Amino acid sequence: MAVNKDREREFGLWQTVALVAVLAIGLLVFLSRMSLSVDQERHQSRLAALRAVNNLDVDLNRAFTRMLAGEGEGDAADKQQINQKLGAALHELENGPAALRGISPEVDATLDAFLDTVETKFRLGFEFEAGDTVLTQRLTNNLNALLPYTDWVLRETPTELRASREAGLKELVNAVVNLAVVPTATNTEGVRARLNRLAANGEDLGPGYAKAFASLRGLVESVIADKAELVTQLRGFLNLPTGPQLAALEQAYQGWYQAEIEATNRYRVILAAYTGLLLLALAYLGLRLRQSYAALDKANAGLKHANRTLESQVQERTKDLRGALSELRESQAQLVQSEKMASLGQMVAGVAHEINTPLGYARSNARTVRNTLVEIRELCQNQGHALSLLSAANASEDEIAAAIAGAEEQRQALNPEELMADLDSLLVDADHGLVQIADLVSSLKDFSRVDRSRTDLFDLNAGIDSALKICNNQLKDRIEIVREFGALPEIECSPSQLNQVFLNLLTNAGQAIEGEGRIHIQTRAERNGVQVRITDSGSGMSEEVKQRIFEPFFTTKPVGKGTGLGLSIVFRIVEEHGGRIEVESKLGQGTTFILHLPLAQARPAGAEAEALAAA
Repeated sequence: MAVNKDREREFGLWQTVALVAVLAIGLLVFLSRMSLSVDQERHQSRLAALRAVNNLDVDLNRAFTRMLAGEGEGDAADKQQINQKLGAALHELENGPAALRGISPEVDATLDAFLDTVETKFRLGFEFEAGDTVLTQRLTNNLNALLPYTDWVLRETPTELRASREAGLKELVNAVVNLAVVPTATNTEGVRARLNRLAANGEDLGPGYAKAFASLRGLVESVIADKAELVTQLRGFLNLPTGPQLAALEQAYQGWYQAEIEATNRYRVILAAYTGLLLLALAYLGLRLRQSYAALDKANAGLKHANRTLESQVQERTKDLRGALSELRESQAQLVQSEKMASLGQMVAGVAHEINTPLGYARSNARTVRNTLVEIRELCQNQGHALSLLSAANASEDEIAAAIAGAEEQRQALNPEELMADLDSLLVDADHGLVQIADLVSSLKDFSRVDRSRTDLFDLNAGIDSALKICNNQLKDRIEIVREFGALPEIECSPSQLNQVFLNLLTNAGQAIEGEGRIHIQTRAERNGVQVRITDSGSGMSEEVKQRIFEPFFTTKPVGKGTGLGLSIVFRIVEEHGGRIEVESKLGQGTTFILHLPLAQARPAGAEAEALAAA
């Protein structure tokens, strides 16, 4: 019990050590992963992507500004190419290998705001392009109509004032054209100031001039209004905060990056401290291990010394134990033999009776045959005398006739045919009696011999018959023997020991039956063995008695009637043969002994085999 508790405690200690080791390794792996530096290549890729988006946004703004100024006719193609590049750059920024999406909530929020603004910018750009086409066409038409309208004003101007008016109108035309082509409408007030001066100088020039100048003013105001609308749309497009938001996005990313760098540095410091602690722990364990090895070396040295002195003691003790084992086995064998002889001693009277009965009628038949042989000898002598007279030359016929007549009379008196039949019957009976005696003597011989080997092949059915012959005198005339023998293979065993088992069980069965009864013997083969059932119709036994029947010296017989060793020896013999014995009994209902015996005996090995061979 104490050993089991020590093992459980040691197992629990090793479990704790293993758990601590796993946790320490897991923490080391975690700190190592967390102390890895941020991927610089990806960091530079992200910064490059941000700059690429910023450059494309600036290029898009310039393209729209040039479109408003009317510079070049390839602006539409440039804007389409820039839009495509910007869309690809935005996709890369959100979903590509260097994407910013998912690295932190702050970066995700800033990225979402920037993408929403870019989407609004794309929509305003589309609306600006759609409106620019109409307004530019109308502005162009108004500019084309500007010279005819100034010519109309000159025609309505008096001749003497045309030179000064023409100079003012040219300045007005130049100012309006300049207003139309510049990206902004900063000279709108200058155009209106020129219109106002021309209007003030022509108040008294008649209704024709007033009408022409009013039409010119309306045309110029239309140009100013179209230009103001284009500038307003462009300002709405250009004023979207894509640049500041992109800068905020880069700032948020840089903040995340710096936080990652700081966290990595912190984990590196923690990793260095943790590694130092692990090294100290390993050094401590190494020191303890060295001390343990030193203790083990000292213990081993002591054990070696003890072994050198103990080996001779063990050899001497082993020799003594082998001798004691041999003596014990010899004592057991002698005990079994003594019990066997005691059983035979109890049956001597019955065995003598079993021998005397066939011996008596064999001797009687022999005397009868001997007396009959005297008469036959006389007949043979008389017949020989008659035959000698027949061959004698001096014998008379009367002598020959008298000799033949006397021999014939004696032959008829003997009746040879009937006499020979009687002699045959007498000799057969005598031979039967002698065979019975021989079988009984053979059974006694098999029962009384001492077997040291358990490897002889033996027929259990024949062994049971031998035991029945020996105890027949105790059982006959009052107990019916019912044999139900199955076909059994021969088994390896000690035949004399099993004969003793059967004799003890049959004798006990007969003694358990008061008066008349029956003993049922059944044998049958079973898997890897045989089974023998011996059932009597005796008085049975109680549970208390049944629990103790195999104990040495336990008996229910009166003092002097039993040794109490019979069933104990039966149990030991069956157990030594690798079998088992079972008992079924109820008080007043008889008893059944069930024997299970194996087909082959286990082969002993090593020192035990040598001891058995020596015994």
